[in-house]
Amino acid sequence: MTKSEKQGPGYESNPDDWLNRLVGFNQHFGRFARDIFGILLIAFAVMTLLALLRYTDGALLNFWVGLLSLWIGWGAYLVVFWLGYAGFALLRRRDGILSWTQIIALELASLLTLGLFAAMGGNSVLDAEAGTHGGRIGWGITDLAWNRFSLGEFSGTILLLVLWVLALMSGFNVWAWIEKWLTRVAEGTP
Repeated sequence: MTKSEKQGPGYESNPDDWLNRLVGFNQHFGRFARDIFGILLIAFAVMTLLALLRYTDGALLNFWVGLLSLWIGWGAYLVVFWLGYAGFALLRRRDGILSWTQIIALELASLLTLGLFAAMGGNSVLDAEAGTHGGRIGWGITDLAWNRFSLGEFSGTILLLVLWVLALMSGFNVWAWIEKWLTRVAEGTP
């Protein structure tokens, strides 16, 4: 008995067959799936924003907004932005406005923003549990910078601020602009 007879009728021995089927499905229906998923992400972002602003409510929506507020406080608005951006990028049908490294840098800046929000509020555990400032995650980041690294309030906040600025500069590709400017300056000097 041959190998193909053991594995049953209709079996093809081509190992790339499932991959070819996936590529074929993506060519035929991929753009519709991206459109649908993009619209769903934008709609979810709008619903979350309306619930954060207390214009609408619902059992699942209130649960979701409660979780966001508890864990990331005012950073919930950043989640709304990133959900909307992801939906917009899916609808564009071409490469996104930002590269993956820029997105990761901006996500890191968003995370550090939670720590800065908590630092602005004095890093109070009660505020974190109330869902204000940076929430629990922001409180943890600020506590890490202030107490665990033994930097103190001022130095820990400066460290968070410097890391935040560096992440923003990487996210908005400011380094490339600085490099071009330095190249122009270097070409102009004898």
